[in-house]
Amino acid sequence: MKLGFYPVLGKSDFVRSKGEKIPIWQLLEYQPVGWLYSLAIKAEIVPDSPIIHDCGSFNYREQDIPTLNGKYVDAHWSIHRYRERSKVGDIIVCPDHLLVGENIRERQEYNLKQAETFIQLAKSYLPNRIPLAVIHGQSLSERLEVAKYLLGLGYRHLGIGGLVSQAREYSINLHIIKTITQVVRSLINSERVLPKAGAMPAAGVAIAPLHEPNAHLHVFGLCSPQYAKAFIQMGLSFDGSTFIREGLGGGMFVSHEEKLIRIPTHYAPKCNCHVCRVLNRHRIDPRLTNKGRTHTMGRIAHNLNLVISTYRKFTPKEKVYLVAGCGKQLTYPAAAKDLYYSQHFQACRRYVEEQESRWYILSPLHQVINPEAIIKPYDKSPYSLSHQERILWAQQVAENLIQVASPEIEFVFLTGKLYRQEVTPILKAKGYETKVPMQHLAIGQQLAWIKKELEQEKQLVLDI
Repeated sequence: MKLGFYPVLGKSDFVRSKGEKIPIWQLLEYQPVGWLYSLAIKAEIVPDSPIIHDCGSFNYREQDIPTLNGKYVDAHWSIHRYRERSKVGDIIVCPDHLLVGENIRERQEYNLKQAETFIQLAKSYLPNRIPLAVIHGQSLSERLEVAKYLLGLGYRHLGIGGLVSQAREYSINLHIIKTITQVVRSLINSERVLPKAGAMPAAGVAIAPLHEPNAHLHVFGLCSPQYAKAFIQMGLSFDGSTFIREGLGGGMFVSHEEKLIRIPTHYAPKCNCHVCRVLNRHRIDPRLTNKGRTHTMGRIAHNLNLVISTYRKFTPKEKVYLVAGCGKQLTYPAAAKDLYYSQHFQACRRYVEEQESRWYILSPLHQVINPEAIIKPYDKSPYSLSHQERILWAQQVAENLIQVASPEIEFVFLTGKLYRQEVTPILKAKGYETKVPMQHLAIGQQLAWIKKELEQEKQLVLDI
């Protein structure tokens, strides 16, 4: 599941022009990472895009017995609906109940029961979909217990819900979300997760060991730029519909630095953004109110496009790490990541694998090697190359890297000077960014730097 913003879409998110329906996603300059749809409505699904299929809990939040369109919402009903609407790889959300009203305990029990049933049904009937369960609780400690319980059931995609009502409490919400994220990511490295005795149903509940390497967290309903920036930095996904609500209320967004400002349409200047230029060709003016639904939907499309373009500024460049294939080697063919076994190489390997990013090995003989590629030991170092040979080698390395990475990529060199000094100018000339975090550090200092970085990443002082 990709990190970033998933806009909420409804059943009538299109504009009309000359009798033709134009979905708002076709008007956008930029596409979001995916979209969120609710079971509460039946809408046209954006093709070829990651989709989160939500159970629609916001629509039945006032009901103690959750129903949609007269049907009781539970794991069995939702699995049937998801089978009709979803495609391979989509996220399907377990039915949940917001903890509001007087019957909090009953709602909590409903959430836990549905989570247990839903994941089993998903495995049986929709094995190519990704089940997601939502963490609810009246306190942080309660939310953490629920998170541990859901991990124990086998969920690897978790949602954090129930925070929209206190959206203005930014610091409190961010503390809750950060803590849950840290705890989940630390627990996922444990061999087994067990719910606290007495906190969750104990009898007959199977607790699965954590075989998979990571988990993904999604925040429901919080999507202001302030939240968006924090979530993207934390590696989370999130959704929201503010662009719809403001558009329906006659508000147009304008962007100022990292903020989105709502302006009443009668004060809004004529906009020359991509969406508004397209709308103008269809004689649709998003500044018009009470002039028909098409102008309103044009305003919503404008707002969404501005939201997406603003959030793109927060998205860090994907990093590709480059490690020098140097030092001691095994005496027999092996995967490149295992062939080199010097202390420095293996320290760099541990570091890049902790980042969960792509990485390659730079070799004086093979240029660029996939870490999984099987190679034979060899006797060649950059010091054995002449100046002209190093220039030719650098050109070959740069060409290979350009083939596997777009210009949006940042290359991070964990190498000595000879492995990068002729390569980086070529990459920069092609529009790539490069970074050398251990530049000017001696070997011993590099090992100390890597050790410190790894310790900082693992240091989670959380008294649960």
